[in-house]
Amino acid sequence: MAEKKKSKKKKIHKEEAIESFIDKGKRGIYYVAANLYLKVTSPKIGSWFVRVQYKKKRYEKKVAAYGKKNPYLMDYQGAIDKSVEVQRAVAAGQNPLERDHVNVFTLNQLHNVYLNISKYKYEKQQKIYSEYFAENIGEKLLYDLTRKDVEDAIKAVADTGYSSIANKGLYYLRSIFKYAHIHRFTIENIADHLDVEQHAGGSPKSRNVHLSEREISKIFEVFEQYPQQATLDNKIAIALYLIFGSRKSELLKSKWTDFDFERKEWTVYPTKMGEDRLIIDVPNRVMNLFWVLKARSKSGNPYMFPTKGNSKSGHLSESTLNHMLSKFFGQYKTHSVTIDNPLGKANVQKFTVHDLRRTFKTSASDNEASDDVTERCLNHKKRKGKKVYDLSTRQSERKKVYKMMSKIVMPLTRLESDIKKYERKVELIKEIVLPNKQAA
Repeated sequence: MAEKKKSKKKKIHKEEAIESFIDKGKRGIYYVAANLYLKVTSPKIGSWFVRVQYKKKRYEKKVAAYGKKNPYLMDYQGAIDKSVEVQRAVAAGQNPLERDHVNVFTLNQLHNVYLNISKYKYEKQQKIYSEYFAENIGEKLLYDLTRKDVEDAIKAVADTGYSSIANKGLYYLRSIFKYAHIHRFTIENIADHLDVEQHAGGSPKSRNVHLSEREISKIFEVFEQYPQQATLDNKIAIALYLIFGSRKSELLKSKWTDFDFERKEWTVYPTKMGEDRLIIDVPNRVMNLFWVLKARSKSGNPYMFPTKGNSKSGHLSESTLNHMLSKFFGQYKTHSVTIDNPLGKANVQKFTVHDLRRTFKTSASDNEASDDVTERCLNHKKRKGKKVYDLSTRQSERKKVYKMMSKIVMPLTRLESDIKKYERKVELIKEIVLPNKQAA
């Protein structure tokens, strides 16, 4: 009986040889690692292919073009890494060419896949993940992660005293591991047992802070004493929150293209929590604030509240205002100024930017604005039954509420002197923005 011919062993080519073949354009197929080869077709041009046998069937697929120092191409070392990924997938009983994201082994890799398929940006959750989970458990292999690992990671966040951050982290991990279980990256959802009260320090206490007119007046009186710390843009932002009840992001992410100076209308687009696109009729006495912002705006920056430094977002950060407020409720010292809890000493209760939204709702309700209209001002989601038929945003009724709130708030802000400083510049801006120079 004749002996079976031994299959010829494939020659493995090193990096120097591969680079030489690419430079010379030596056509051919060159293996560099198990299941992976480079096909050279002409000088400087080559493609990486994966070839595997899975369940007695042969599969082959192009995975990348050859190239160096380019995130869209694959170099020699990248090919070696790819070969390792393919072998791991085959060893785990998976077809590495069946799905693009099958080669997921660590929690960090799973996190990246989850972000790519999600319709939400999860900006805050990503920051929490990066700060508290990426280094702690992110590089652990999924099949090594246990329920105890996830519990300990959440408890570590809760131990910092920031229960709201721990809560967000808990729900985010639950979503990630739910996705992992559904797509069989893990054999179970190892985060489905996590409980806010038991593992995340409990639910944050509901806040009931709303400011009185006396407190609002004291706030701007204190701000006037510290112009370097309470900048004009920040003071205007706080005034606008009190008048319109906007969410932090709705105001700070607004662009000048959202504002119509001729019609005196500001269009607010829905956020993740918002529901409708709101057209806000800006009262006459508030228009001056927008004119001043326009006069102070940076050339080339599209936002109403541009960032002060180099920022990826281009607009004022949501945390900037709260950081400013914290200075006025504590001790803060520079070479030129010392701050020692001036707002606390003025008997102003400690508040955050979100409390201004609650102040708007409370003040409007106290002045007999209907609940239905103030809910539209806040852009809260409508009840399901009502949402089907009632698509109104109550624009004309909201206009009356904004006018009423401007009459209450504007005299308390002490912004008249700041507005006067920009009178000449505003007039010049109006000549450009308003074709017929109709005074706003």
